[in-house]
Amino acid sequence: MLEDYFNDIVERLVVSRAVSSFKISRKELTEEDGYIRIKCNLTNREILEFAEYIVIHKNKVSIETYSYHWQSKAGELLKRWDNVAHHKNIKTFPHHLHLPDEKVVASTETNLKKVLTEIEKSLPEPVND
Repeated sequence: MLEDYFNDIVERLVVSRAVSSFKISRKELTEEDGYIRIKCNLTNREILEFAEYIVIHKNKVSIETYSYHWQSKAGELLKRWDNVAHHKNIKTFPHHLHLPDEKVVASTETNLKKVLTEIEKSLPEPVND
């Protein structure tokens, strides 16, 4: 089940128009849980680096903790979504979004699909010849 989830992540990265390449830096899967960490080079030379700790809960894959870090080609933070249990003052605790200038705001629970969709929307539309 977790291997299928991991394969779905890889497939999403392969078909995304935002991702030019990616490297799996860590993959640890058991029958009950797993951890994945991947660094993606984006087509506009930005970077998306993310990690997820996943578990099987009630026969479904559940993301327990996550961090999706999107940065500019100069290495500056654009956005980072995570659910580390800090920023208890945020109404969507533990889910939150880090913005440039160290600003932290409320954010709903997210996943790779939602993050890639937002990144893809930020790219110029492809030109059809």
